[in-house]
Amino acid sequence: MGQVGKTFQVGVDVSADNFLDEYNRPSANTSVGLGVLTRWGRPDQWVNVVGGLRYIYGARLSGLQVPIMLNVNVLRGKRTSGYLGAGYEFDFLGTYWGCTKFHAGAALGRFDLRLSYKPYQGCLGAGITYYF
Repeated sequence: MGQVGKTFQVGVDVSADNFLDEYNRPSANTSVGLGVLTRWGRPDQWVNVVGGLRYIYGARLSGLQVPIMLNVNVLRGKRTSGYLGAGYEFDFLGTYWGCTKFHAGAALGRFDLRLSYKPYQGCLGAGITYYF
């Protein structure tokens, strides 16, 4: 049965960040990431906290990141939810010190799908997490 329905979950995360050009259009500067995320909270609760460690690699940005996010489940179900979230991605070893991140997503059983925006970097991103 795994961790579905549990309050604390651990998962593997894959993501991509596309940096916008000076006209706010997507560019060829894309970074891809792989990491481990933990989620405290269930889809039927109002608030979930997500944190972890990921490595991101690309021409414009490479390094270790520590994301800390707060999600508010605006649509709640027993195994699914739709959420809006915000938080911060700390970067101690890479090319910058981190930035604020906003995202919207859906938790669908063991999968978590999201779209994100980082205003400081001018970055649109997408990610998927599989919780064991």
